[in-house]
Amino acid sequence: MTLTAREAVYSIFGAYRLALLDKTGLSYLDRTPEGALRSFYAALIVLPAYAVLVALRLWDVLPQVSLLRFITVEGLAYVISWSAFPLAMFHISGLLDRSSRYFDFLSAYNWSSVIQMGVYLPVVAVSDSGLVPGSLGEGMVLIVTLLVLIYQWFIARTTLDISGGAAAGVVLLDMVLAVFITGTADGMLA
Repeated sequence: MTLTAREAVYSIFGAYRLALLDKTGLSYLDRTPEGALRSFYAALIVLPAYAVLVALRLWDVLPQVSLLRFITVEGLAYVISWSAFPLAMFHISGLLDRSSRYFDFLSAYNWSSVIQMGVYLPVVAVSDSGLVPGSLGEGMVLIVTLLVLIYQWFIARTTLDISGGAAAGVVLLDMVLAVFITGTADGMLA
């Protein structure tokens, strides 16, 4: 069940191709059940950047919360966020009569997080740094967020072979779960 460096590089390249709305990116991903399970290694690759994002988002809260509590709450939120949506999609793919394509979706979805973070973190960091005017920074973050949503929509539509509306529903579910998990974790730190 070990991920090789070659598989990681191929998978990230496949996710990059998908970000360019190129369906051939799927050919670089191991979409077997085992490959989809190994795609969760993307969580380890993304973790350092995620930690920076959390620190940027909660910078004002950090001095008021013990380090142990902060790491426990945010660590659990991270694990839950990497588990809840894939679990929900296991059931939804069945409801959409796309169970046979679930592992295609899961592999692409998980590896896409590396590309998303690689684009999102630098934009948020520049926006939060004060190097650009506040409205420009907010606009940059909004544009990147919209591009990420389009990317996720493309992955859902392509891998599950579903309509654009159904793919939008998948993206909406992911957003709702993410907001709920983040909000709950942040509330536990307040």
